[in-house]
Amino acid sequence: MSTLGMAATLPGQTAGVSLFIDSFIEDVGLSRSLVSWLYTAATVLGSLALPLMGRLVDRWGPRRMATLAVGLFALSCAGMGQAGGWIGVFVGFVCLRCFGQGTLGLINNHAVNLWFERRRGLAVGILGLGMAGATALFPPLIEEGIQAYGWQRTYLIMGGILAGAVLPLGALLYRDAPERYGLSPDVENAASETEAPKTGASETGVPETSGLKDPELEASGPEGSGPETGAASEDEGETPGETPGKDRGEIQDENQGESQGASAVGGIEPGVAYRTRTFWLFTGAGVYAAGLGTGLLFHHFSILEEAGIGRDLAAEFFIPLGALTAALNVGTGWLVDRYPPRLLLAAELVLYGALTGLLPWADTTAEVWAYGSVFGVAQGMHQALLGSVYAYYFGRLHHGTIRGLANTVFIGGTAIGPALLAVGPDFLGGFAAILWILTPVPFLLGAAAFAGWAAGWDAATLQRAR
Repeated sequence: MSTLGMAATLPGQTAGVSLFIDSFIEDVGLSRSLVSWLYTAATVLGSLALPLMGRLVDRWGPRRMATLAVGLFALSCAGMGQAGGWIGVFVGFVCLRCFGQGTLGLINNHAVNLWFERRRGLAVGILGLGMAGATALFPPLIEEGIQAYGWQRTYLIMGGILAGAVLPLGALLYRDAPERYGLSPDVENAASETEAPKTGASETGVPETSGLKDPELEASGPEGSGPETGAASEDEGETPGETPGKDRGEIQDENQGESQGASAVGGIEPGVAYRTRTFWLFTGAGVYAAGLGTGLLFHHFSILEEAGIGRDLAAEFFIPLGALTAALNVGTGWLVDRYPPRLLLAAELVLYGALTGLLPWADTTAEVWAYGSVFGVAQGMHQALLGSVYAYYFGRLHHGTIRGLANTVFIGGTAIGPALLAVGPDFLGGFAAILWILTPVPFLLGAAAFAGWAAGWDAATLQRAR
C-alpha cells in the first residue's frame, strides 16, 4: 500500500507539476519566472507543516493520517483545476506540495519503517520503486489527458482517482506498528531463520558480512534500528475501536495487544536525536543531494545545451537515470541491511562530487549516458539511505516526528537548488562555474561521514538514551 501511495504522490512531485507549467503560462497568463518563484515559495511554505504532520502520524497512526492526507490531496487537485490567477496557482502549489509530496510521502515511508527492522533497508528500497514507476508511467498519460481534456479537467480527473481509488484502499490497508496487533517486526522471525549455521548471523539479527559495523550500534542491543527507549502513550496509533478492514488476528485480544505493543515500540526522543551529529550529517547530506538533484533536473536541457548537446540527445539521459535509480533503490536498501549507512553515504557523496566536477565536459553520446548512469546510481542510493537511516539510528516510536523535521529541511533544499544553479548563467558566465564551486561540498560531507563511522559518533548519547 505504501508503494502504491508513493506512486500516488506524483501530482505533488516536480515531475507531475512540470507537465502543467506551460498551461499556467499560456492560459492563466503568468510568466515563466513568476511560476518558478511561486513554486519555490510554495514548496518551502508547504514543507513547514511536516514536523506537525510527523507528530500526528506518531500519535494517530498511518491509517488515519493517510485517509486525511489523501482526502486533502484529492481536494487540492480539484481546486488546482479551478485556479484562475497567480493567487490560486500559489495556493494550489502549497497544497499539492504539502499534502502530496510532503505528508503522504512521509506517511508511506513511516508505515514501512514501522514494520521492518532487519530488512528495513531492502523494504524501503522497494518502496522507492513506487515513485520510480510512477515517474516512468504516469507523465505520458497525464500529458495525453491535458491534450484531450485540457489541464483543468485533467486535474479534476486526478483528484477523482485519488478520492475514488487511493483513499479507500489506504483506509483499508494501512496499518500502525505491528506491536499494536500483537505481532512483531521482522527482526524476531529473521533471528530464528539465522540460527542455521550457514547464515552466519550476528547476535543482533543482522547478517555478518565483511566485519564492517557501526561502532555505536555494535553495543546497542538487538534491534537493527538502533538503541530505543520510551513507551508509547495509550492513545498513540489506532484505537481499539477501529474495526474497518481488520482480520481475525487484529481483533483477537486487541486490548492486551495494544498494551503490550505500546511498551514494545521504542525510540529515542526527538530532542535527543536533534542534538546528535548523526542526525545533522544525514540531514545536511540530504539537503545537498535534494537541492543538487532538483537543480540539475530543472536546468537539465540548458546545462547540456551549454556543453553542445542537442535536445534529442539530452532526452536520452532519462533512460539510464530511471533504470539505475530504480535498481539502486533496491540494491542500496539491501546494502543498508549489511553495511553501516555512514559508509554508504560517503560513497554516494563521492559520486555527487564526480558528477558536478565532470558534467561540464559531457559532450558526446557516451558521456551523456554516463552522466545519466552516475546520476541514477547516486539518486537511487540517496533515496534508499535517507528512507531508512532515521529509524535505523533513532528507532520507531518517534520516527514520524524526527523524519518530519528532516523532510522539511530536505524540501527546503529542493526549493533552493534551482535558484542556486541559476547563479551560474546569471552572474558567472555559465553553469560550469557554479558546478565547480559546488564540487568540494560532497567530498567534505563524505569525509565527515567516514569520520563519523570510524569514530562512532554519538555512541555515548545513544547508549545513555537506551
